[in-house]
Amino acid sequence: MKKKFVLTLALVLMVAGTLVAATPIEVSGTFESGYDFEFTAPTFAQTSSGNEAEVKTLTSISTDMWKVSLATVGVMYDGDAAVAATADIYLDKALAEEGVDLGDISLTLSLGNGVSGDASSVYADLNDYVDDDGTAVGMSTTGDNFGVKIGYADLVTVYASADPTLKAFPMVLGATITPVDGVEAAVGFTNDYSGNNAMTVSAKADVAALAGLDFDFVATGALMTDLGASTSAIAADAELSIEGIGAWVAYYNDMANANFLTAKASYSTSVEGIDLSASFKADMADLAVSGDEEFTIAAGAGYSMGGVDYALDAAYAIKAATFTLSPSVSISF
Repeated sequence: MKKKFVLTLALVLMVAGTLVAATPIEVSGTFESGYDFEFTAPTFAQTSSGNEAEVKTLTSISTDMWKVSLATVGVMYDGDAAVAATADIYLDKALAEEGVDLGDISLTLSLGNGVSGDASSVYADLNDYVDDDGTAVGMSTTGDNFGVKIGYADLVTVYASADPTLKAFPMVLGATITPVDGVEAAVGFTNDYSGNNAMTVSAKADVAALAGLDFDFVATGALMTDLGASTSAIAADAELSIEGIGAWVAYYNDMANANFLTAKASYSTSVEGIDLSASFKADMADLAVSGDEEFTIAAGAGYSMGGVDYALDAAYAIKAATFTLSPSVSISF
C-alpha cells in the first residue's frame, strides 16, 4: 500500500512538472521601502517625513505562440473577481505552424485591458517633462482597446490600436523605422487626444554608435501637436556617460509656449563593495522668469548584503533651503 502511494505521488509530481514546463510562469519584481525626512533652513527643523513600501511585480505565462501578462496589482484570484491581464498572440508563429510562412514579417495581436494606447515614440523624456505635463500623444481612455503590431525584420514596426466599443472609434496609429544602425524615427496619430486629433514625430540618434566613440552618447527629440487646438510642444534631450561620469540636458517648450531647461551631472563609483554617487542638478522651471531656478546637490551610498540592497541618499535644494535624507531597502526577485 505504501509503495503504491509513493508511485502514485511520483506520477502526480511528474505530470505537474510537465504541465509547468509546458506553460512556464515567470514572476519578477521589486520590493522597496524607505523613509523621506525633510528639513528646512535656517533651523533645519523637520518639516515632513514619510514612509512608503511597495511591491512591483511582472507576472506572465507564456508559450512560443502567446504570452499572458497579469497586472501588477490584484494578481491573486479573489472569488469571482476578474484579474486584469493582457494577452499577446504571435500570429506569425501560429500561421507558420499552419504552413503559412510570413518570412521577415512579424504579426502580433494584443487583447485584454492593458493594451497600450500610446502613439509610437522614441523620445527618452529624461526629465519627465512630457510625462508630467501629460502631453504625450495617445488615446485618452484605454481598457477596451485591442492592438495589432506588424514588423518587418529590424527595419519597420507599425502599431495600431482601437476601441470598438465606442461609436467614435478612438484609435491610435504609429510606425517606427530604423533606416541605419544608431538612428530611429517614429510617427504617431490619434483621434482621441482629449477629444481632438493629434500627432507626434520623434527621432533618436545613438551618436556614439554612428561616430564610433568609446563612450555612450544618445540624443532624442519629439514634436507633439494638438491638431484641434492648433498648439504644439517640443522636447529634446541628450545624455552621455563614460567610466562612471554621467551628464544629461533636457529642454521642453510646452503647449503654452513656456520654455524649460534642466541639466544634471553625476559621478558613481564603488569602493570596497560600497556604491557611492554624487550629482548636481540645475532646474530652470521657466526661462522667461528671472530667478526661477533651483539647484540641487545630492549624494548617496549603497551596499548589498544577503540579497538585500541598503541605501542612504541625501539631497539639498539650495533655493528652497531644504535638506532631505532618505534611507531605503529594496529586494529584487
